[in-house]
Amino acid sequence: MERPNSAHTETPTQADVVIVGNGALGLFLAEELVGRNAGAVVVVGPSDRDAGASMAAGAMLGTFGEVTADSLRTHANRTRFEIGLRAHDLWPDVLSRLEEYSSTGFPLQTATESHVVLNAIGAELDTINLEAMIKALDEYGKPWSEIDPKDIPGFKPRTDTRALRAIHVPGEGAVDARGVLAALEARLDDIGATRVNQTVRRLVRDGDAVTGVELADGHVIEAGTVVVATGARSEALVRTAAEDIELIPMIAGLGFAMIAQRTSGEPFRSVVRTPNRGFACGLHVVPAGPGREYLGATNRLVDEVSSVTWVGDARYLAQYAMQQLDEQIARHEVVGWLSGNRPVTFDGFPMIGWLPLPGLYLMTGTYRDGFHCAPLLAAHVANELQGQPGLIDSMFNPVRRPIATRTVEESVEEYVTHSLAAWFETGAEAAPQMTTTQLAAYYRTRGREAFDQLGTDYAFGPDVLWYAEGSLVGARRIARYLNRLRGNASVLTSVGSGVGDPR
Repeated sequence: MERPNSAHTETPTQADVVIVGNGALGLFLAEELVGRNAGAVVVVGPSDRDAGASMAAGAMLGTFGEVTADSLRTHANRTRFEIGLRAHDLWPDVLSRLEEYSSTGFPLQTATESHVVLNAIGAELDTINLEAMIKALDEYGKPWSEIDPKDIPGFKPRTDTRALRAIHVPGEGAVDARGVLAALEARLDDIGATRVNQTVRRLVRDGDAVTGVELADGHVIEAGTVVVATGARSEALVRTAAEDIELIPMIAGLGFAMIAQRTSGEPFRSVVRTPNRGFACGLHVVPAGPGREYLGATNRLVDEVSSVTWVGDARYLAQYAMQQLDEQIARHEVVGWLSGNRPVTFDGFPMIGWLPLPGLYLMTGTYRDGFHCAPLLAAHVANELQGQPGLIDSMFNPVRRPIATRTVEESVEEYVTHSLAAWFETGAEAAPQMTTTQLAAYYRTRGREAFDQLGTDYAFGPDVLWYAEGSLVGARRIARYLNRLRGNASVLTSVGSGVGDPR
């Protein structure tokens, strides 16, 4: 089949591979496939990427900066962690080949190191995760050092939220997400992929196979293979071809960030962040080009994909950035508001692999590290599309029983710990005589009641428990899935590592 030579040709009617989704996963996969001479490759996605995670990403290349107490606790968690570790090594080559296509006027890599700070405004979870981070760095033989927080360039928090400890992690910097996406698009245009600025209305099915996509304007593109990489919207799109595929449910993790123009004070020259805490990835600032800084980020599991920003999240981010990172942030000028939906799976693990319908492949569920892992995942998927051995474990196949990594009691305790972290960071108040122990007991009761009402012994992560406990729609959706799972127990194959697997 003749390959179109430009992203600006008429919408094609045929392709060897149609990639639905023009975020980091879709664009890196397209680049990989074209580089392998995989035939005509078409990427379909709206140019504004409304509500997508990639366009709103801080794009920290932080494998160890994301470590929590859970990251290495089970075989499944460690396997996912090591995907990020391997992906990190690919980024120097990625940046080398993309830099010539960049039009930002500054290097695509905006930081080459990270500082992780431990302050007292959160709760015990911060300490637990920082210690886990240090332990992981030592286990994998990676460099780090303890430093005086006052020596971090740009870091000038308010006195009452000052850092008690800080570590320096060289080599864990960040890239300009929006610049990388634009450079990838320019490179795809140059090497012969076709980009279509539209959304896909539905997958086209002929008998038992998926044979193409129908665009929002009714145009149909026939394809030998369709790869769905539309982030938090992926499950809904797959179900336009088959309602009965037993996928791990997908939940949208709505996040908000902003880009600020510095007006005074010393600029940040590295990523500066807290450990992951309070159902989110921790407060962070990322250099975003000359004079600009990315401030992020919030995380709220929601019932539907949306590009709106909650007033409470905007207040949270602005207030705590100026308190915990740099008091001068209060005077900065906001030049960009970013919101996006992370693809969160019910069990917290990616969904990457062939689906039961021939011709249909799913690439999503990466939660917070999709941008970072995209180069490695692109090579893995390209291998599988070409019938070669994959590069990641098959346990992350989309049709699976949810991977088990904890007990119900452990899930409840994680929920308690995250709730306390969020409580104290946000300055919530209770009756003066109420102790932390009593507050923990309150959250423990709520967590246990949520599991009792769902009637399940499958233990999900604290963020999903928060969602199930706080959203009636979410609780009903999860309950329906668990009921279907019990009915299909003989069909699905469990590939989880088992709770407490020490590997």
